[in-house]
Amino acid sequence: MRDLLLVLFLFVAIYFCFKRPFIGIAAWAFIALLAPANWAFGFSNSFRLNLTIVAVTAVSYLFIQKDKKLAFNGLSFWVLAFAGWTLLSSVTAVNTEYSLGYWNQFIRVLIFYFFITLVLSKKLHIDTLIWAIVLGISSYAAMEAVKVVLSGGSYMVTGRSGALRDRNDFSVAVNMCLPLILYLIYVTKHHYLKLGLWGLFFGNIVAIIGTGSRGGFIGLAILALAFWFKSKRKVLWLLLAVLILPVAYQYTPEHWRERQSTIQTAATDDRSFIGRLWAWKISVMLANDNPLTGGGFKAVTEPVIWHGYAPFTPDFGPIETPPVPPGLSPKAAHNIYLQVLGDHGYVGLFIFGMILLGILRINRRNRKLALKHDQQWCVQLSNAIFLAMIGYGVTGNNVSLAYFDLLYAIAGIVAVIAIRKLYLPQQAANAMVNTR
Repeated sequence: MRDLLLVLFLFVAIYFCFKRPFIGIAAWAFIALLAPANWAFGFSNSFRLNLTIVAVTAVSYLFIQKDKKLAFNGLSFWVLAFAGWTLLSSVTAVNTEYSLGYWNQFIRVLIFYFFITLVLSKKLHIDTLIWAIVLGISSYAAMEAVKVVLSGGSYMVTGRSGALRDRNDFSVAVNMCLPLILYLIYVTKHHYLKLGLWGLFFGNIVAIIGTGSRGGFIGLAILALAFWFKSKRKVLWLLLAVLILPVAYQYTPEHWRERQSTIQTAATDDRSFIGRLWAWKISVMLANDNPLTGGGFKAVTEPVIWHGYAPFTPDFGPIETPPVPPGLSPKAAHNIYLQVLGDHGYVGLFIFGMILLGILRINRRNRKLALKHDQQWCVQLSNAIFLAMIGYGVTGNNVSLAYFDLLYAIAGIVAVIAIRKLYLPQQAANAMVNTR
């Protein structure tokens, strides 16, 4: 049955993607984030869902879309530079064959960014993409939240297959989606659809708690604080938090409270966190020895590199750690910044930092111009993107998600608003298009 549903979805998606390229972008995001093929067990596993949608979208853009304009700005420059630099670091990597194979996967994410900037040109297009993102991540999170509630909190959310199989990675993605759900609530007119989105929003909060991820919980707390700062009813929300949170905390599972209580002692007593300290130290040492290009994708997980640097970890850096056990398997970086540093050197980290700063800077300018022209939907979307980036930047200290599709989808949305000047009133925007 799952295979038949997947085949039906593919044929429907192909039909609409060919008629409307922006639907192809939304389907591309949905498949990349949800990985629906992993839910099937039969003949549909051999289908290349994403590749098919990408091919159809490309053909539709070339032959169907009329408004074809070169969409390139400063953010696009840094994304293109990152593509080139990661290729260079892959060619010079310790394990060139593996690194080039990983680059072949990552370049598809960057191509997704450029397709977004080329195809999307209206508010409807952006809203469709955001719906696809929310349905791809938040709908699954809400289903997992139901299991958490029905089990009385004993069920642990483990994440999705694919890029989000790890519960820490999954909690980051859900944190990033929470502000996007609030944006959809703002622009949605239908009463029952709004109620459904509110249910999705609170279900996602339950799912983050259900992962047991300390990084996810910290990110959720930071997001709540950011929401509070942007709220116009600070006193009301503060009173509700004081009244509700202590009571709600008592109903959380005991194993969850015990895990969160280890945050303060993680650096000295938590074996998992110490493992990450080892990976962080090795990432920095690797970058110090290869400052330009680093060691290539996932270089820290290479046994030769891990065991070569392991003896030097105890006294390296400001935090003293115990010696790495000789038989310990290599650990992933579990930090987006140190992940890029170890993989692509200080130059790669600089380019990655410019991408993050570019998203924030352009998004801030979009918001300022939208306020000037009284485009409230764009103001709300800019606020949501800012909060999503806060969630990513904070919880990214705990995961290896520097090459995550959702980050570059958000970058694409920010670039589209700036390039297409969607912060202008629709009449002015249409006039500008007609005069070009």
